[in-house]
Parts: sequence; C-alpha cells; structure tokens
Amino acid sequence: MSNEYQFKPHEQPIMVGSPANPDHPARRKVFYLLIGIFVGLTASFQNGLLVANLTQIQGQLGLTPAEGGWISVSYNMTNACITVLLYKIRQQFGMSLFSKITLSFLLAATSLQWLISSHLLDTPNISIEPYYLEIVARGLSGMVASGMTVLGLFYCLQGMPTVKRTSGLILGFGLVQFGIPLSRVISPYLAIDGQLENLFLFQFGLALICFGLINILELPPGNTEKVFEKLDFVSFGFFASGLAALAVVLVQGRILWWTTPWLVYPLMIAIVGISIALWIETHRKNPMLQVRWMRSRNIIAFMVTGAVMRILLSEQNVGAAGLLANLGYGRDQLVTFYAVIIAASALALIISIFSTNAMDLRRPVIFAVALIALGSWMDVGVSINSAPYMFYLSQFLIAFAAVYFMGPLVFEGFLRAIGSGPAYIISFSVIFGISQTVGGLAGAAAIQAFTTIRTQMHYADMVSSLNLGDPAFSAQVAGTRNVLSNQTTDAAQANIGAMSQVLQGIQRQATVAAYSDLFFLMACLATAVTIILLINYLYNRYHKRNPLAKELAVIAKMRETK
Repeated sequence: MSNEYQFKPHEQPIMVGSPANPDHPARRKVFYLLIGIFVGLTASFQNGLLVANLTQIQGQLGLTPAEGGWISVSYNMTNACITVLLYKIRQQFGMSLFSKITLSFLLAATSLQWLISSHLLDTPNISIEPYYLEIVARGLSGMVASGMTVLGLFYCLQGMPTVKRTSGLILGFGLVQFGIPLSRVISPYLAIDGQLENLFLFQFGLALICFGLINILELPPGNTEKVFEKLDFVSFGFFASGLAALAVVLVQGRILWWTTPWLVYPLMIAIVGISIALWIETHRKNPMLQVRWMRSRNIIAFMVTGAVMRILLSEQNVGAAGLLANLGYGRDQLVTFYAVIIAASALALIISIFSTNAMDLRRPVIFAVALIALGSWMDVGVSINSAPYMFYLSQFLIAFAAVYFMGPLVFEGFLRAIGSGPAYIISFSVIFGISQTVGGLAGAAAIQAFTTIRTQMHYADMVSSLNLGDPAFSAQVAGTRNVLSNQTTDAAQANIGAMSQVLQGIQRQATVAAYSDLFFLMACLATAVTIILLINYLYNRYHKRNPLAKELAVIAKMRETK
C-alpha cells in the first residue's frame, strides 16, 4: 500500500494505536485473514507447548517440581502485566514498530528454547545454566503471546468485511483457546522418546514463518501520539511486581502447598504493589487505568464472570486431564481425547462467528455455562475403570463452551470500553487479561488443593474401614504376595511388598473418588452460575431492557459522525 494513500473518513483508525481500516480488495482480505489465523495460533502455542511439555522440560533439565513451577511463574507474570505497556507502545510508536518488537521477542524466545532443548549449551566452554535461560525464554514468551494475540486480532479484523468486523474480533480471541489441545495432539509426535528438540525447532519455524508473513503484508498505518509519561513506569512497576508476586503464590502454593511459610511474602508484595498502583492511577490526571470505571458494578460483574468461567473451565484442563493422568494414561493415549476437544472448539468458533448478535450477548454466555454444568454432571461418578473415550461427550461440551463464551464476553467488554471512550480500551484489556490469566491459575490451584484434601480424606476413610479378617481383602493380599514370591525368596519382604501394593491401589481409588467430588462441585457451581445469569437475563427481557443500550447508542452515534 502506498504511503501517499489518503484514507477516507470511514477508513480511519477507530482509535490511536490501531491500524486504519481501508477497503482492501477481496484477495488481500483473504491473505490478511489467513495470516491472522496463523499468527493467532502461533500465539496460542506459546502457552500451549509449555503446559503440554512442562513435565518433560523438568526431566530434561533435571528440575524439581518447585523449580519447574518458576518456569510457569515466569510465563504467567509477564503475560498478565505486559498488556498495559504494549497498548501504549502502539499508541506512541505505531503498529510497524510494535510488530517488529513483537517479532524480535518471538524469535528471541523460540530460538532460546530451541538452543536449550538441543543441548548445544551443554559444553564445558559454556558456563550458562540452561535452567535460567529457560526462565528468561518463558518470560519473553509471556510477553510475546500477548503481543502476537493483538497482531493476530488486527490481521483478522483487516480480513473481514466492514459489516463483519465483530466476527474478526471473535475469531482473534477464539484462536487463543486452541493452543493447549493442539499442543497436546502434536507433542507426542514431535517429542519422540521425550526429546524436545524437534518440538521447539517446530516452534522456532513457526516464528520464522510469522516474521516473513508479517513483513510481506504489513498492517495499514494508524495514528500515533505522545502518550508515555514518567509516572507510567512508576505505576507499571508496582502493578507488574504485584501481579508477578500473585503468580508466584498461585503457582508455587499449588506445588509446595499453601502453608509454606515464605509464600506470605509474595502475597504481601502482591497486595501492596497492586494497591499502590491502583491508588496512583486513581489520583492521576492522565491515568493508564480508569480505576473508577473498573470499580463500576457492570465492569466488576464482567470481570467476575470472566474469572469464574476460566475457573469452571479448569475442570477440563486440570480436572479431566489430571484424572486420566492419575489413572496411568500417557500422552500417546490421549491424542484422540484432545482431537475431540479441538473439533468442539472449531465448531464453537464457527457458530460464534456467524451467530453472535450485539443486541443479545448474554444468551450465549448462559448457554456456555449450562454446557459446562451438563458436562460436569456427566463426569460425576467416575471410577477406577474410567477410560478416555468415556469423557469424549462431556469434554466436547465443555470445550465447545470454552470457545463459545469467549466471543460474546469479549464483545461485551469491548462495547462497554469503547462506549466510554477510546482511553478505556486499555482498562478493558487489562481486566480481561488478568481475569483470564489469574482465573486460570486460581482455578488450577483450587482444583489441586481440593483434590489433594479430598484424596487424603477418602484414603483415611478407606484405610480405617479395612478389615484384615475380611476374606476378600485377605485373598487380595495373598494373590499379590504370591506374585511377588516369584521375584524374591524373602517371605517378609513379599508380605511388605504385597501390603504396599494393596495400599497403592487404595490410594488410586481415593484419588478417583476425589476427582468425582471435584466434578460434583464444579457441576453445582456451574449450575448455580447458570441460574443466576438466567434470572438476570429474564429480568432484563421482561422489562425490555438491554444492559448495553447506552454503549450501543454511543457507538451508533460515532458511526454516524464518520
């Protein structure tokens, strides 16, 4: 596109920091759309490949679970807090520089991960510890994922007709949901025998392709203005340190357990850091975050809904997947399981793109929560003989809900922000990002804590109810002892080993019972949320009230003035 091209009034950027919206020819729109999809999927792989292969990374680097937890902390702390700076970078320096910065960080992160996995650094002449490089690489990946998601979103918007721009918004955010299941499907084929080099070489290849595509077809330029102030960096410092400390608590608390004494210090840092940042923003003349708007009833409800949905969706990523892992199913045996999830996600994204109605954004969210409730109820009553195929239908419903709710929820938040003014977009981005990242971490932590406690309780009950004189129990111990007798001539050792194996079986039964309790709890919570949202929805329908009427009127007026 020529630099001399003068944008028409309706082609002007919707706000400072976003690209213009020229009337592209159909062929160029297709290319923009395809690039947007590719970039969005690449962004989703930044977290997906980490989640799918963290255990293998720990094994390759010889790390303890706690050390592996710091890798997760590194990713999530940067991913949660970088949104504020990225938005201002786009505003002050434009999309071109923003794209180059994002791509540079992407190449740096993926090349570091590939170097670590390839063992090229394992030489006497190089004294760099791969573990610390991995932490740096994951921190870069967290920033990259946020920036790449924005790039993918803008490319998707460029590829859509003007009347279908909302579909681009839904597509851009919906692609984020594909990272984990896609990573679970491809990882067993790329990481053969636990070797991660091919996996991260694949990720590095994706980064190179993105670099080429974005440089071949750049986004249209937009308007820029000087927006950075010295106080921005002070406020961001407190905000980022608070979110980072919160990530430490949620990740390491789950691994080390919540009574670990030193966890109180990052918790205090999180409370103090975030509080100071919000106080600064409240009393600033030109705040980055519109704190008073963020404290309004509608925005708090939006943030709580997003966080609760992310917690409920942990039933799939942590609940069902955790149960199958505890039952001994390996990654190779779960490929079809995650393929079902991908199919459900794709179907939900397509339906959401073509059916989302700005005048009725609450109904799809209610439908999604109801699907989560139904899927969770179907999982109640799992047994030690449960197999992956038994979860296909329930997890299909939950995976569908995970993507189907995303578009309408994001659309509602965007409408509320843009209806209040372009300056509120950054606050919406922060709220949404934090609700998803922190909600996901909190959901995983809560599930881990719940299942651990319930497993201990079930195990204690099962052991206390054992009757050593029960013929069935005695036969089970005797059968196990007979098997072990073929491996050792020590009768006492065989008795101890037999009892140990029987107790391990009881432990497995207790774990399954704990997960059944978890599915019951999630089902009850999702049912309660469905009822609450449905009552609110019917109340508004009865009074012929649209919760977004004010925002829709403002946007309609903005379109008329163009």
